[in-house]
Amino acid sequence: MSVESTPPPGRRRGRPQRLPEDPHPLASGVVGCDQRIAWLLTVSRVLGPDPELARRDGFIAALKARGIPVDASRVSRWASGLQPLPNRVAATYEDVLGLTEGSLVAVAGGLRRTFGTGPSPRDSAAREEELSDAELDQLMQLTESGGGTGADWLRLADHFNRFDRVFLREAEWTALCRRLVTELGSAVGTAYVRRYEAAAAFIRHPNARRHLIMAVGQFVTHPDTQVVAPVLNLLSEVPDSAAAALTLRMLGADSDNKYLRRAASSVAATKLARGHFDEAALPRLESHVLGALRRGESLDGRLDAFDLAVRLPGESWQRVAPGLRTRRAFQLVEQARAGDEMIPAARAASVVAELAPAVQHETQSHQAQEPDQMLRRLLREALFHSHKPRRHHAALLVAASPYAPAAAHHLLQLACDPNDLLAARAWTVLMRVGDHSLCDAVVRRAVEDERPSVRARALVNVGLDGDLTPEHTGAVAQRYDAARSIERHATLFALGMAGAPELPDFAKSDDAETARAAQWWLDQGPAIHDRDVS
Repeated sequence: MSVESTPPPGRRRGRPQRLPEDPHPLASGVVGCDQRIAWLLTVSRVLGPDPELARRDGFIAALKARGIPVDASRVSRWASGLQPLPNRVAATYEDVLGLTEGSLVAVAGGLRRTFGTGPSPRDSAAREEELSDAELDQLMQLTESGGGTGADWLRLADHFNRFDRVFLREAEWTALCRRLVTELGSAVGTAYVRRYEAAAAFIRHPNARRHLIMAVGQFVTHPDTQVVAPVLNLLSEVPDSAAAALTLRMLGADSDNKYLRRAASSVAATKLARGHFDEAALPRLESHVLGALRRGESLDGRLDAFDLAVRLPGESWQRVAPGLRTRRAFQLVEQARAGDEMIPAARAASVVAELAPAVQHETQSHQAQEPDQMLRRLLREALFHSHKPRRHHAALLVAASPYAPAAAHHLLQLACDPNDLLAARAWTVLMRVGDHSLCDAVVRRAVEDERPSVRARALVNVGLDGDLTPEHTGAVAQRYDAARSIERHATLFALGMAGAPELPDFAKSDDAETARAAQWWLDQGPAIHDRDVS
């Protein structure tokens, strides 16, 4: 699972020894948020293109030149995860390393928000200075009009987060939240991660929360909405009663949109794990799990309900388990409830034991390194962990690191695996880690794969990839009429995100469902990649 190529002069690949000046974030034996963030920032520097910044003394000099008072001891504590790293320092890392603004801050912020206590309000600010009134007005106009990037949304959220109360006119809150939610529906990669972090800050702010929840509800309940999960996930961020009620309503039988029900199931699993539901909600959750797991689908087809089953309290699971039709479904949930992985541990270890060294070997380095145990852990979590937030944030960490191109290449190889679950999981992780240079291969496999659920995920990757050629969109559209429902939905996603020229014809289809879906994409517009993303 590796490709040999010649590294640039002055760089080599290898694995015998750790860089002596950089303590590994796993060295303390604790692998929490701070250690994962430390790993991301360390590999971004050590495996970055500039050999001078890969050296600690060169990096310290660059930090000092940007006003960060630092010495070797503090950098060592940051690199080992023993001292939390403030967002303003992470922002300076981005500047020094020439990375996209907010690319590290957003990933680190999401990880802390999801699994840690988060930094103090003072340390959560990415900048020392507040926006002036003129700067705030300009930023509001830019984002509300649809001209802002993810960095602009993060600046706005960063400013609002400094204050307990933010007073805007009702119409201003409504317009801002609707615009942000609409952009979440088609933003990709760093553009999406930055907007999601801004939206998560909005939904947690007492003055913005109601408006953001209303905007989410309006977006996902539109009868023709084609993108649900990237927006609906925001309901998992707060224990608000309105967010819980909306999740349960979308989970129920009164929702005739299967994609909305699946997304609601995933959100419910996260909210349940975070204690956002009271006991009165358990019968609704149990009923949904039982109905979903009794169907004769593969684990991949029921993964959202599977996530929810694993998070049910013990007494709830005991009520659900006897109603399952197959022993297999029961065993899969029991396995994950005991070990937090969706496949046997030996199989997961075997896959990652081959994948991680290949990814590390193919990633360029300025000097030899020992095997990266955090990379191995993150790849295993991204592929096989039973809790979706763990899978999601592990994948985002890999995607934000210098390992991303090599990881995408080898995940694409894994996506060809004859095991449907492994192939589907590889495609799903590729949704976070994708590489545009693989576009031709992704399109080819999306067109050729005969497994509906696997092919659907491949088609989603086509839509997330970037600009497609007319040959690409023509090949994708060609199989639409003969495809199953799940493949048709993914095909229109790929064409819609690409702004494909075939969309107007689909909008005139005699099939009403196809016509409405294509028209929704014409109204929504193509994928947002952000002009400032490097």
